Amino acid sequence: MLTACSKSADLEQKWQLRQYVYANGETAREDSLFYNFQKGSFSAICLLPTGSYHTFFGNYTHTNDELSIVLLPESSSDENYSRYIGWENAARTFRIETLSETSLQLAAGGTHYLFRSY
Repeated sequence: MLTACSKSADLEQKWQLRQYVYANGETAREDSLFYNFQKGSFSAICLLPTGSYHTFFGNYTHTNDELSIVLLPESSSDENYSRYIGWENAARTFRIETLSETSLQLAAGGTHYLFRSY
């Protein structure tokens, strides 16, 4: 089992979202969304179908097995918000199910989010 200190160190890197697993067991592949955690600052980089990208910014807190992310107000008003983020009130609290140097699995609202380090 990892300690809280090593978990924080493992979290602070770039993660590529690879798959959603929904409560009903259905899955959806994803390859165009990247989360970045660095000393309380959060960014989500989205590769758009046009080949360009958009970045959402916010802050995060990590305590034990809980990760809370709050986006900056201007992030939730972007036209790409609902497709790539879509959280109510521009915030989400996740339970950390798995965290290692190479993989991250989060859960919130019955959905599991599977990431790989990038």
